[in-house]
Amino acid sequence: MPSNTPPPAAGEPVDDLERLQRHAVALATKAKAMTRAYNRATWIRFVLFFFPAPLIVVLFRLYLEAWGYYAVGALFIVSGAVLFAVDSAASAKCDAATQAAESARQAFEEARRQA
Repeated sequence: MPSNTPPPAAGEPVDDLERLQRHAVALATKAKAMTRAYNRATWIRFVLFFFPAPLIVVLFRLYLEAWGYYAVGALFIVSGAVLFAVDSAASAKCDAATQAAESARQAFEEARRQA
């Protein structure tokens, strides 16, 4: 498998550099896949949040009692809090994966410079 890295210098620990490079590439691939999945799922979560409550109010506005508006509003606020918690956790997981990939890439670059 050809690579863009220069040939190793004399006495360079080839296995360690190759292992670091494979690790960095694997983490970058995983981070990219997680970010893609997060971006795909985020719009679905937001549609599921912003669509049902207003739709219920519009469809049943003539039949809702006053307390129904309060119930739908409370449901909307609770749903927003749950969405915020779920989205924040997913975003943090993607950020951690991206940071790990960047750290692995920097470790590989540093090892390659020192070798």
